Amino acid sequence: MQSNFPSSRLALWLAVAAAWPLQGLAAAGLVQFVAGDVQLRRGAAQAPVAKGAEVESGDVVVTGAAGRAQIRFSDGGLVALYPDSQFTVTRYADAGNAAEDHFAVDLLRGGMRAITGLIGKRDPRNYRVTTPTAVVGIRGSAFLIAFNAEGELVVSGEQDEIEVCTEAGCVGVKAGESVRVVASSQLPLYTHTRAVLPLPPPPVPFAVGEELNSSGRLAPTPVAPVPPPVTTTPTPPAPGVPLPPPPPTTTVPPPDPSIPTAPPPPTTGTPTQPPTTRPPVTGAPPTTPPTTTPTTPAPPATRPPIFVLPPIVRPIIVLPPIAVPPPPPVIR
Repeated sequence: MQSNFPSSRLALWLAVAAAWPLQGLAAAGLVQFVAGDVQLRRGAAQAPVAKGAEVESGDVVVTGAAGRAQIRFSDGGLVALYPDSQFTVTRYADAGNAAEDHFAVDLLRGGMRAITGLIGKRDPRNYRVTTPTAVVGIRGSAFLIAFNAEGELVVSGEQDEIEVCTEAGCVGVKAGESVRVVASSQLPLYTHTRAVLPLPPPPVPFAVGEELNSSGRLAPTPVAPVPPPVTTTPTPPAPGVPLPPPPPTTTVPPPDPSIPTAPPPPTTGTPTQPPTTRPPVTGAPPTTPPTTTPTTPAPPATRPPIFVLPPIVRPIIVLPPIAVPPPPPVIR
């Protein structure tokens, strides 16, 4: 009996180890995408995150100004972190049992987009995201959280419905709706503004011939070589081959000197002389007269017209003679 006791105890320990859920021994999630500066804090140690790194309960993921990361959890859930974010896996347990499942994470700053996995589907009460001013629970499967430029929390629903709670109470956010949390002591306010995740600013002003590669760093832009200009050189003719005739040129025959030309129009104030023509010489070719450029005579100087007024004719009025009355008779 004593020789069989140790073997029976060993068999009992092996049975207990086989019954222990494997999820408790596995990592909470794996990093499946990294871009830019992403750091992982585990206790007092901190190191850059690479693709395929394991994330466990208690780990803190910090993204830089141009950093991004995606974490795939063991239950199939997905969390995408955006630039300048701080994300903490507070408590995670994928036991396959709603009574023992836990998905509790904290978002201190930045932004995240989440798609829930089996933990949230088995019991939505086991899934929550805690922020400095509100706690986000789920009734659906997708949502978006981001801090705006004023430091206020903006939460948007993407599928089904989520729940945003503060110290003043809880409000439901359906797909397509958004709320803004001003303070932890006030109810979230419905707004038409969707949560806008921050985009990483360019590290330095872009210069000619630079672009951002997949890791978020500057890289030279490939420039296609410019082909040299093609110049054509005329091929000289082979020896013995006659050259092609030059193109014909149109020539104007000179005027026949035997035909008198019309005299130019007379110019006022300038005496005109009849053109002189020479008779052709028999047996000799006609000589081409020298080409002279006709000069345009200057216009004559004109004086303004002088208007002469006719003499003024004054009418002569002849008055009729005045009849002189006869002298009065002399009375003696």
